[in-house]
Amino acid sequence: MNAIDTSVKTTGQANSIAAAGYEAVGVYLRPDRCDAAMVAELHNAGIKVWSIYEKGFPTTDAYFTAARGTFDGTRAADFATAIGQPQGSQIYAAVDYDPSMNAVNGLISAYMQAFQVAIQQAGYLSSVYGSGRTCRILLASDLAKTGWLTQSTGFAEYNAFKPQAGIVQLPEINDNWDGDDIPDPTVVGLW
Repeated sequence: MNAIDTSVKTTGQANSIAAAGYEAVGVYLRPDRCDAAMVAELHNAGIKVWSIYEKGFPTTDAYFTAARGTFDGTRAADFATAIGQPQGSQIYAAVDYDPSMNAVNGLISAYMQAFQVAIQQAGYLSSVYGSGRTCRILLASDLAKTGWLTQSTGFAEYNAFKPQAGIVQLPEINDNWDGDDIPDPTVVGLW
């Protein structure tokens, strides 16, 4: 499935996105990047969405604590509910750098466990955006349902994880959109 993820609102662009051949859009669960009207417009154009939570800078080990996982998960679930995201669908947490194996097994796993508990209380499932290593470890630990592989091909285990990735981020299309490939749309939490 041909898709994009976007760091800005797509309000007024849904029909153009569909006409360009995109069938899904990754939306950020933040009021400056998404709202219920935007999602409704995408749905009315026949476009499915998936949800990402990234607020702040999940780009170093220092970001990832259990307390931050609870905070982020609660905010993500509250916003997902407010925009009408159905229960049982997935929310992707962002791990937007190439952490060490120790960091993934330690700090990031603690973060993801807390994130998972927080969103599950609202009926959502946790998934993860990150390096191949990050996705592999968190999926194997049942801390993520699906892995969305970053476009950074130099990150750890990119090629090894790519065949198992639910979503593969592709190169930037413009300043606001990245391309994405969704090999099997049934497993990535589209809604």
